[in-house]
Order: sequence, then structure tokens, then C-alpha cells
Amino acid sequence: MAQVQSPQSGGINQIGGVPSAQSTYHIGNEKHWCFKGYPAFSEWMASDNDLFVVRKFGVLSARVALMLQDRISRLSADLDIEDKQCRDQFLHNGDFRGDESTHRQELLEAIAVNLERYNQFILNHAQMKARPDATKHQVNNVKAWLFNNDHAIREDEASFIEAEGDLVPVVPKIKVPLRRLIERSDFMHLLRVNKSYGPRSKTTIYTEDARADKVVTFTVMSTGLAMLIGPLWWLQQITADESNLQSRLGIITGFIVCFAGILSIVTVAKPFDVLAATAAYSAVLMVFMQLGGAVSS
Repeated sequence: MAQVQSPQSGGINQIGGVPSAQSTYHIGNEKHWCFKGYPAFSEWMASDNDLFVVRKFGVLSARVALMLQDRISRLSADLDIEDKQCRDQFLHNGDFRGDESTHRQELLEAIAVNLERYNQFILNHAQMKARPDATKHQVNNVKAWLFNNDHAIREDEASFIEAEGDLVPVVPKIKVPLRRLIERSDFMHLLRVNKSYGPRSKTTIYTEDARADKVVTFTVMSTGLAMLIGPLWWLQQITADESNLQSRLGIITGFIVCFAGILSIVTVAKPFDVLAATAAYSAVLMVFMQLGGAVSS
């Protein structure tokens, strides 16, 4: 995982960066970024999955698919006409090996080639469409690098990063909201690592995914234990009688609401799954409440 920061402020660049010393255009300077260009840009992009963002060309892909579809439709119509002409001429329409219509054979060959191309294109496009869109964080990483390294890439060629809604990460990774929150926080500076490969950059902070995953795991485990143990001890401190029934129910209600909210933050579970887990958690608390009342009586 990587983040690009502002070279002047030292903070994570979320908008596109601020001018840096490397932004000045000096002809003849051996460190001028236009001389590094795509080799430097490619090396930087390949150094981390969060930096490798490309276009999927959704509109163009749809247009090409429609073009291929129409081409096959026209060939199919020509084949129907050829079949009808062969019937009118009393030619055998059920003989591939001895087909006397050379034109029909040519049509079938063309259809086979175009069908293979069409099917492969549709399958590839379906896989591309199924990929998640690039996150704002990933897009801003590329924008920040292009801004900080001004003139490294021609402006018209770098404009691909402005195609909102048409950008995808080459290696997508589903991240829970908690993980994304940690990535946006200053805490990620503590997880900084020095990579033994890739470009050395003063404005790119590399962090180890394994470390970030451990932080998320520790946070989830700690919160889960607190959500289980906390209400047990709290309910134990309140006498189980009718006068305290509303207080005990209020404690349980509060923890149930917190549990549902936390579960939606730390997991990628669907709403129905969150509801099912919350119902199970509620049942555990209600059982403990009834056991506490039985012991008091």
C-alpha cells in the first residue's frame, strides 16, 4: 500500500499535491522530470498496487461490442439469404462436406471468426466491468505524482487520470471501511517501511499491507471482546428487579445498536448478514439478562 504526500506540507496529498521543487521547468537540468518521463512513471506505478490505475474505456468497449454484434448480424442475414437461394436451386442444405455453395462456406468461415472475436471481447469486457472502480485515494495518488513531478508526462497523455468513473486498479483489493479510515489517518506514518525495490521517493509513503491488516485485526478483536464482556459486567452491577428493568434494557439496546454500527464498519458484510449477526448478539445479551434475574431471585 502506498500514499503520496505533499513535499512541502509533509501531509498526505488528498487533492493532487502542491508545487514542489521538482515542479520547476529548467531546460538543461539533468534532474528535469521530462527526461525521466514514462520510465520513472512506470517504475513508480509498478511499485505498489494502490498506484497502478488505468482506464477501462467503458463507452468505447460498448461501441466496439455493438459494432461486432452488427457485423455478425449482417453475416447471419447474408447466410439466411444464401440458404434460401440454395433451396430455390434445389441444392442440399444438410451437407457440410459436399456443400456446392462456395459463398455459404465463406460466410460460415467469416461468422466463425467474428463470433470467436465477439465472444472473447464480451468475456473480457465483462471481467473488466466487474472490477471495482478506483478509489478516490488511488486516483489522488496518481494526480499527486503527476503534479509533484510536473512535465514528466505530456499533459494530454496524463489526462487519463481525469476520466472519473472510468478508472480501475489493475490489482483491486476489497478493503473494509475501518481499513480505509486507517489509511487516511496519520497513523499510517507509523507503519512506514523502506522498500528494497522500486523508486525512491520523498513524497511516496510505502506501508506494509501485513502490518495494516494486523492493526485492523487487533482493532476488531479488541472491539469484539469489549462488546461481549462490557455489557456482562455492566448488567451485573445493576440489580435485576422491576425498578431497574428499563435501565438494563437500555444498556442492552445501546450495545446492540453499537454492535450493528461497528459490524458495518469493520466488515464488508451485506445488510442482511449484519442484521443476522446483530440478532444473534442480541439473543446472547437477553439470555444473560434472564440468567442475572434468575440468580437475583
